[in-house]
Amino acid sequence: MTGHTRNRMKSGFRPVALVIASVVLSANVRAAEPPSGPGGASPPGGGTVGPPPTMAPGAPAPGAPVGVPMPMDAVASLERVRAAYEYGDIDSVVEWSRPVAEGRIPATVVERGHALRYLGIGLYLTGRAPGAEAAFLELLRLRADSTLDPRTTRPDVVTFFERIRSRHSLEIRASARENNHKTFLLNFLPPLGQIQNGNRGRALLFGSLELVSAATVATTYGLLKKWEMDGHTFSDWNQATLMRTINWAACGILAATYVLGVVDGISGYNDLPDEVPAPSRAPTGVALGLGPTGLAVTF
Repeated sequence: MTGHTRNRMKSGFRPVALVIASVVLSANVRAAEPPSGPGGASPPGGGTVGPPPTMAPGAPAPGAPVGVPMPMDAVASLERVRAAYEYGDIDSVVEWSRPVAEGRIPATVVERGHALRYLGIGLYLTGRAPGAEAAFLELLRLRADSTLDPRTTRPDVVTFFERIRSRHSLEIRASARENNHKTFLLNFLPPLGQIQNGNRGRALLFGSLELVSAATVATTYGLLKKWEMDGHTFSDWNQATLMRTINWAACGILAATYVLGVVDGISGYNDLPDEVPAPSRAPTGVALGLGPTGLAVTF
């Protein structure tokens, strides 16, 4: 083979060698790169894709607004629900009331009742009537005496709620009997019936009247027996007459207090604790004022 021929063969092999070298080099570069994320895209900021970070307690749930932590108790959650309802943010009403209504956040019967009420209203206003019916029915099973305030609730929501109460009346009454753990006989022992019903103010009133009137009956009767002489006569007839009058008046007050206490205990037997949250500074004693139906006395 001549020198001219060998030079032409060498010049022909150089492009092939360059192509092979470039392929090997690119393969080595790809092998040295970190693995890509899902769909072939690298994670933002570089680095490898690892397991998702663990959420700390109280951290906002996925999709929740940044900087708004998940409430850790029912009181904080309901405060947020009330604020959202007053502001008109119905989606937030549903979002923050659901954990309390579903039992994911521990709550009392009253707090869960509030959450179910807000959840039902929110679901209805956002076009989810079946979910609203389920929430309202659960509320009525929990508290058969529940109502919606027509002053702060749209009329169509109130009508929807009352239709659910009417359709499921038998089921609601059965649940009310199951949820009532009171003793009926205590209603005949005022003020124990009032204490059982949670009416501490009325219990104090009836108990005080019974104690004072009973003590007056016993004292006046004892004095009359002490002053009485042979033949049922008294040395001071006027004083004896006054004492007998006081004795009969005290007996009447005692009997009337007992009857009213029994009637009040029976009338409140099926009532559950008040659903209205207690004010920051609860009033004490007996208050006289004007209510929706006229003059009202509150305890």
